[in-house]
Amino acid sequence: MLRMNGVILLCFFLFSCGKAAEHEDTNTSKKNQLIKNQTVVPSPEWQDQIIYFLMIDRFSDGNAANNDFDEGEFNPEKESHFNGGDLIGITNKLDYLQDLGATSVWITPPVKNLWWSEASNYGGYHGYWARDFKSVDPHFGSLEDYKNLSTQLHDRGMYLIQDIVLNHTAPLFEYSGEYNSENTAENFQLLGDKNRIFPTQAPFEKANRLKRSDAQANIYNWTPSIADHSSYEQQTRYQLGNLADLNTRSPIVLEAFKDTYKYWMNEVGVDAFRVDTAKYVEHPFWHHFFYDEDGIHAEAKKLGKSHFLTFGEVFQFSSPFQNNGEQVLTSYYGSEAHPEFNSVLGFPLYQSLETVFSEGSPTEQLAYRLQQHMQYPDPFTVVNFVDNHDVKRFLAAGSLLGFKQALSVIFTIPGIPVIYQGSEQAHKETRQAMFAGGYMSQEDQFNTQSEMYRFIQSLSHLRTNNKIMTRGNLSILKANKQGPGLLAYRRDYQGESVIVMMNSADHTILVDELDTKIGAGKTFEVLFSEGVENLTITNQQGQLNFVLPAGAILVLKAKNKDEKPDSSSSNSKQLVQVLHSVNSDITLQFDEEISGEVFNEDIEISGAITAGITELKVIVDGNLDAAQPVFTDEEGRFKFTFPINNLGETQYQLQLYAPKYQVTSSLQTFTGLVDNAEIQQHVIDANNDAKGFDGNYLSPQHEKSGEQREVLSVEAKSAGANLVLSLNMKQISHIWGAAKGFDNVAFSIYFNIPSHESEKSAKALPYINTNMPQGKSWSLGHILYGWGNYLFEPNLHESHERGDKTGLSPKIEVDYDEQRIDIAYFGEQINVADWAGATIYISTWDMSGEGTYRDLQPEPGPWHFGGAEAGSPKVMDDLLIQL
Repeated sequence: MLRMNGVILLCFFLFSCGKAAEHEDTNTSKKNQLIKNQTVVPSPEWQDQIIYFLMIDRFSDGNAANNDFDEGEFNPEKESHFNGGDLIGITNKLDYLQDLGATSVWITPPVKNLWWSEASNYGGYHGYWARDFKSVDPHFGSLEDYKNLSTQLHDRGMYLIQDIVLNHTAPLFEYSGEYNSENTAENFQLLGDKNRIFPTQAPFEKANRLKRSDAQANIYNWTPSIADHSSYEQQTRYQLGNLADLNTRSPIVLEAFKDTYKYWMNEVGVDAFRVDTAKYVEHPFWHHFFYDEDGIHAEAKKLGKSHFLTFGEVFQFSSPFQNNGEQVLTSYYGSEAHPEFNSVLGFPLYQSLETVFSEGSPTEQLAYRLQQHMQYPDPFTVVNFVDNHDVKRFLAAGSLLGFKQALSVIFTIPGIPVIYQGSEQAHKETRQAMFAGGYMSQEDQFNTQSEMYRFIQSLSHLRTNNKIMTRGNLSILKANKQGPGLLAYRRDYQGESVIVMMNSADHTILVDELDTKIGAGKTFEVLFSEGVENLTITNQQGQLNFVLPAGAILVLKAKNKDEKPDSSSSNSKQLVQVLHSVNSDITLQFDEEISGEVFNEDIEISGAITAGITELKVIVDGNLDAAQPVFTDEEGRFKFTFPINNLGETQYQLQLYAPKYQVTSSLQTFTGLVDNAEIQQHVIDANNDAKGFDGNYLSPQHEKSGEQREVLSVEAKSAGANLVLSLNMKQISHIWGAAKGFDNVAFSIYFNIPSHESEKSAKALPYINTNMPQGKSWSLGHILYGWGNYLFEPNLHESHERGDKTGLSPKIEVDYDEQRIDIAYFGEQINVADWAGATIYISTWDMSGEGTYRDLQPEPGPWHFGGAEAGSPKVMDDLLIQL
């Protein structure tokens, strides 16, 4: 009831603001001037927007004169330094963004930042380490450059979104010893010369706890870094990664931020705010900041903005088939009495998009997540994304087909889709620059003819040209419970219906009796397709039967038989042929239903089909490409054996299919359970040897680094096509709340497998500067760390790069009591018949949340390893297993 009341209040507020804007006096000289110059414009219909998100420093260098201020902060060869992107550069590329389909541009904070932190060995090029929240950083240009960008956007009918920070400033101080909450001066120390690192804007310059006037001002929370992310007190009052945490309970801080961000609304005409680290600030602050009489929404109303979008970064995931993440995000909408944000970033959906389309989880997980997405107070303005600047790129772990499918989802569901810079150029590195000479870019990355640019452009046209995509209801039609496969949902708006379908598997699937709930007598027009050349659909009373290729994406609009195709369709070709006659007189059935049963030995399966049909196909787990023939006798009887020999608990789906007659049996879903391993091996590794190849490596020096790279032993078990590796670790931590259940370690695992059906093999191990031991080659690689889990093949052309991603991932379980990580590989998914004779190389290091191996340098630092030159092997501990 509280949530519903919040929705009613939010709708009433937006309606009231809209009416007030309509009746507002627009004849004042100030407002006339603003509208004339297009600096401040009315709010758009945000649900119709397509956002392009860019990092100012990494997008486009429009003025080389502001790149380097000779303070050691500029080095485009390094991810950690300023690269040269600026506001003029963005303005110069607006044609590129608009042609892609973007209607709004979200930029990282343009404000004056701490340029270089010696303590962090990192720079503030990203904009989130403010020294002055109310001025433009010289690296990015001038206030006039910013105003010009806003004007140019508005003249095109586009909108400007500014990323803002209210939780923290920069790395200013830390506690060098134990923290004493009763005496916060004890063990307090600054992280550099305050004249070089402290904010210059009042009141944020009062950051020295050892100075009486600063301590009394109480602008900061005098606290160490968060140790327990489950603690609300630490979450809202302690430092996030050594960033000086602001005391947002202080009225002085609140008023300073109101003044600061209203300034950008008035001076530059910003149309919306994305709010960084919203989760780390108390709920009451957000209500006051947005809804006080002198708050942000009151100012927006004065400027004629009826819907000033405020979307918060609440970095929170959900467990599979649970909505715990959505509940946390929804809490930031506030209540009827105390509203807060009017939108959020869709992190739970992001997580499900990745696990389904990059790691091969069941599509039913995503179907559930979409249903939960529709429970937000306003799902049509939730900001949805696949990539951003704080997480690894989708293509760092996933395939191009999976990437296209993930993007297709956010463009065809309620919510505002976000394109992160470089996604349209298939970037794999999170913070790669777009301009020549920037980080990891030898040439400009603005190719309007690239495959992904044109693909996203087509998705943009689909969304822009069909209001049903931005306004229609969403209902799930079908999804696969067992693994990759079909995801189908429907959108409905003003009497029109659209069906969106995808096959996340790497094989062809049979779509059987897909109940569209539309009814019989319909044909379908293709609005969008990928990977589908021709398609024949059998339609009986709205139940569709057809074959969908691997990685296919298909968006169909239901039409009456005599209705002409829509001329605005993004696909001019009519690819779908609909047949309305079916073979209803043919029966195909099993003698005995086995759904729901558990088997620990081979199963004898029999049944019958109408006499005269001599050959059937046995489809296992939806894989039509691997379907095996079964022959019938003259009476139509069939019989075959299904093997149960894979280690552990394996879920199966089985169906019989008569292709010539488009007839299928019922779907049988059952479990195979095998406890006894055919191969079992236990390898002990020396203790205290996680010190690199020469024994002199040093771990990162941050306080949470620990001994998580130390492997004590590994047990390998295998039977049939399944393999389980149990890694016994010296320490397992979960400090950062990583999605995979552990942090501060990354495993690079490589396999030489005699039974692996692959023509690719290599000796070099990508990114870790070494080769497979004993002169062996590998054909399957596995990267596992707190925020990533993916399998890949060798790259035969560039050995230092990873090859194609499989789109499938092993199952991970973490036992904190036993300090053990279990990894289960399902061989049938990756063309491994058995693991006999396999050689497995396991090594440890660490990765950033963005998915890059941490640096190695002669001297260690808070976030990089030490003890060797940069090109040395990135291996702290390792061991070799021969099965």
